[in-house]
Amino acid sequence: MFKKVMESLEKANVRAKLQNGQLACPDCGAAAGELPKNWDEVMVCAACGARASLTEWAAGSDADRKIGFANQPPVGTKIRRETVGSDSVIWHIPAVGKFGFFMFFAVFWLLITGAVSGGFLITFLTGGKIEGNMPNWGIIPFFGLFWAVGLGMLYVAFRQKYMRHTITFGSDRITLRKEMFGKSSEKSLAKSSIAAVSQKEFYQQNYKPIYGIEIRGTDGKLRFGSALTADEKAWLVADFNQVLDGGKNSSSQHETDAPAGTLAPIKVGNRKSVFSVSIPKPGMSAVVGSLVFAIIGVSFVCVGIFLIDGEPMPDDRSGGAITWIHSLLANGFRTVWTLISSVFAVIGLGMTFSTLREMNKDRRVVGSESEISIRTYRKGLVSDQKSFPREQVHDIRGTESGKSNGSSMKRVELIIGNQTEKIASWIDGDLADQLIREVREALGK
Repeated sequence: MFKKVMESLEKANVRAKLQNGQLACPDCGAAAGELPKNWDEVMVCAACGARASLTEWAAGSDADRKIGFANQPPVGTKIRRETVGSDSVIWHIPAVGKFGFFMFFAVFWLLITGAVSGGFLITFLTGGKIEGNMPNWGIIPFFGLFWAVGLGMLYVAFRQKYMRHTITFGSDRITLRKEMFGKSSEKSLAKSSIAAVSQKEFYQQNYKPIYGIEIRGTDGKLRFGSALTADEKAWLVADFNQVLDGGKNSSSQHETDAPAGTLAPIKVGNRKSVFSVSIPKPGMSAVVGSLVFAIIGVSFVCVGIFLIDGEPMPDDRSGGAITWIHSLLANGFRTVWTLISSVFAVIGLGMTFSTLREMNKDRRVVGSESEISIRTYRKGLVSDQKSFPREQVHDIRGTESGKSNGSSMKRVELIIGNQTEKIASWIDGDLADQLIREVREALGK
């Protein structure tokens, strides 16, 4: 039932975006043509030939992120690239010199907070009475939170205007150095641990994503550059990737990031006739998250039943169902609250049990010379398997399906002929990228 409801919502979203001209290819951003007849069929882009599910098309395109070229810095950029010796490259990134949106937001927020908190302070000092049940001392932490947010935004604005960055690619480590007002800090990652260099969404402004540069390794991340121009971000990502590749293909095009559902191109020629790639299991964070969701839902149900006042059930219940309907109508707010809370409680409990069940499974994408299979193992034995002719498997793709604790979560699908086969619907974005990369490499794509 829940699956059908979600599918209906996804279909409505696709049709609405198609009608408004917002349904675009996830790879190149070209406008969609005619929808396929069946929901589980892939849609082929007439411009670039990409094959992706309608869910991925509806998720949007990252084509607005520019494509950069290594060794081709943007005209007028103040970023300076320096080669030191034979194995070190340094990029000196000066301060942007502009406060930007954060200063406007901080000033506006602080002015409002100052006016309101100042009014309360004057009332308190003049012996006036403050309405409400909050004790006088409670005003301090209450307004303290608002002042903290405003001052935090003010700090971000000054960072954007005055902070300088230095990126050093050494022989064995990559170091990010930040300097502002004579103070500096450094963070570094092992060069051998780097999994990806790309543009990532750092925040949104006026409902538009603002991207920065992320160097992601197995032992951490280096993030910076949201205030740089789009051309500078694209060039730096391409240049970083070239240096990591050892200076190869310096004239080739590097993507600023994997567009939704894609990864950076993998070298052809690594095709494996036999392979087995593990599908990531949900982690403890997924269990805790779903359990918290369930507890909140159940708690809200208890609030609706035991704490929200309502009309008592009539003593005369001879009317049967009519009596119950009358009681529900007489307790409108309580009924709506409890019903909605019950839906969330059921979803949370379902997610919890589903996550726990998935943790006990060993799922893999297995390939042979003739077939690609999605297998589920229990105690070393195959408990479930779906197999497809290898020549019909065109690709494996991922689509962002949401966020959990600030981390991107992805849906992963195999593209088989004109159909899609879901592998996972909610796994960590980094682990999804790794899964996609390994399967693509094994397929020789």
